[in-house]
Amino acid sequence: MKNIEVWDADLYVRLSKDDRDKDESNSIKNQRDLLHNFVSKNPDIRVSSVLSDDGFTGANFDRAAFRNMVRHIEEGKVNCVIVKDFSRLGRNHIETGKYIERYFAEKNVRFIAVNEGYDSLKADMSDSNNSLIVPFKNIINEAFLEDISTKTRSQLEIKRKNGEFIGNFAVYGYRKAKDKKLIPDDYAAEIVRSIYTYKLDGYNEGQIAAMLNARGVLSPSEYKKASGIAYKTPFAVNDKALWSVNAVKRILTNRVYIGNLEQGKRTKGSYRMTKFYYKPQNEWSIHENVHEPIVALSDFNIVQELMQKDTRVSGGVGRLNMFSGFMVCGCCGRPMVIRTVKKNDKAYVNFVCSTHKKYGSCKNNNVSATAVEQFALASIQAQIFGLVSAADIGSFGSDSLQSRKQLAIDGMIENNRRIIAENKDYLVKSYEHYVDELISEAEYKMFRDSFHNQIEAAENNITALFAELDRLKDGAHGMELAERFRQYENITELNRAIVANLIHSIIVNDSKDLEIRFRYMSEYDALTANNRMYMERAVI
Repeated sequence: MKNIEVWDADLYVRLSKDDRDKDESNSIKNQRDLLHNFVSKNPDIRVSSVLSDDGFTGANFDRAAFRNMVRHIEEGKVNCVIVKDFSRLGRNHIETGKYIERYFAEKNVRFIAVNEGYDSLKADMSDSNNSLIVPFKNIINEAFLEDISTKTRSQLEIKRKNGEFIGNFAVYGYRKAKDKKLIPDDYAAEIVRSIYTYKLDGYNEGQIAAMLNARGVLSPSEYKKASGIAYKTPFAVNDKALWSVNAVKRILTNRVYIGNLEQGKRTKGSYRMTKFYYKPQNEWSIHENVHEPIVALSDFNIVQELMQKDTRVSGGVGRLNMFSGFMVCGCCGRPMVIRTVKKNDKAYVNFVCSTHKKYGSCKNNNVSATAVEQFALASIQAQIFGLVSAADIGSFGSDSLQSRKQLAIDGMIENNRRIIAENKDYLVKSYEHYVDELISEAEYKMFRDSFHNQIEAAENNITALFAELDRLKDGAHGMELAERFRQYENITELNRAIVANLIHSIIVNDSKDLEIRFRYMSEYDALTANNRMYMERAVI
């Protein structure tokens, strides 16, 4: 290394988040004071700049100040780097060794680690003491980092298992209390509720995002910044983040809003890796009812179902028809879609079988939207009357309620299992028919999709029914259900929110034969003494 008369030096200091919990010797201020004191005793060195990475790990070199230091070297602004010790430069012994032994040497950069007593200008790497001590100390530094990483992981895992929130930032809608628990943020929580209300009212995620932006509502990341939180998000694509489809979707699917914590969804293979991978759901840390919910569980579950339905708004304008996604063809089991016909300057809305419309392979099954609305309103009014009357006379409080309800749910689970088995059998047979050329490829795909959809629906039903068994309570749940219906006790017209809250599906056997399946059929069956049918049927 050339002996230069005056060395222009970058003083580099680094402090990781873990170091902050240790003694003050590693603080940014103390490191800076140490290096300035060293320079004051060495007149051949002058300080070009002091670069600080505060809160950055030494496991990798993806640090802003470190990158600036390298840029200064490449631009010829500095030819000397001074640190407190090797660990401040980095704790990855391989990469740290490359910088000390190769990069700095190739660039004729003098490297000094004050507390290690190391100065590359004076060190002779051919000396066995120097050639061994530098990599050895780097290995020790990395071992320390690995130990810290292991301990940190263990501590976080314990906290997750105890149902403690371990995130750096509270999810939008909440804020962290002093005990680190999540508590609702009044303003943001109200925005979250409005997003769920919009969805229940028939708006899609894109429309919801547009309405929030039009109202001037700050997006989650911008709201955190406005609240004084130094927050960065991997989802930002613009300097000022707006509400987007994905932002709305994340809120509509996050179970944190019903009081649950789902943590440990992703991990790294080791502290050396920068990329995360997502773990299967059975490896997540899940705790229910650990903080105050913002959204009612029933609303959350309905929204999850609505998001799975094949519903679109023509041209992206306006809300969905109140029955979109709820109409099912009784012949093929596929969804029915809206068809609008204009006649004499008047628009007539009908629901038609999607299979017939696309393939022509199912019968031309259709029904007037007006007829559906009349039938649904009358059926809902009848159900409300029966359920609310049962609550008024106290028939939800019998001792046998819990066992009767459990038997009803067990029966429905078994029925859904039968549906799964039957449709799996149909899948095999339809494939055999396709191979034997008894049906066309288009017909096979149509049947295959239909059977898969029915299997998926049955599996979702089973999951929901088991959840119901887990939270089964005596009479109180029946009264809760009755109160939910009571809010619609005097309705004279329908909207999508009412339909989404009360109706699971409307089955069209033909234009004059409809069946309606109510969302709470399991509760209604189990809770009413006369065990009324959950399916209202009408010939219109």
